[in-house]
Amino acid sequence: MNYPGQKEEIKFFTPLTLKDGSQLTSVYMREPLLRDRLDYSKNPGNAVEKDAGMMANLCDMNIEDVYSLTAADYAQLEAVFNRFLLPPDERQKAKSKKR
Repeated sequence: MNYPGQKEEIKFFTPLTLKDGSQLTSVYMREPLLRDRLDYSKNPGNAVEKDAGMMANLCDMNIEDVYSLTAADYAQLEAVFNRFLLPPDERQKAKSKKR
């Protein structure tokens, strides 16, 4: 499916070793759609499990791989997600403040 909106690359602090032995050093997160928020509300589990599921979907990752991320790398996913909730003209400003 082709999604509208922006994508942002997230470079991991700690490479993630996948089941096939390869290393994942970065992912791209796409801008969430209303459909993603609706799917979130329908998914079972607690808030953290639902958040992880949405992050996996937005980054085109397997949920088990998201569960294997370090807390610092998962926090990067959350930061990008939260920037995507801002109006587009405020996103770059928010990214600049972080660094």
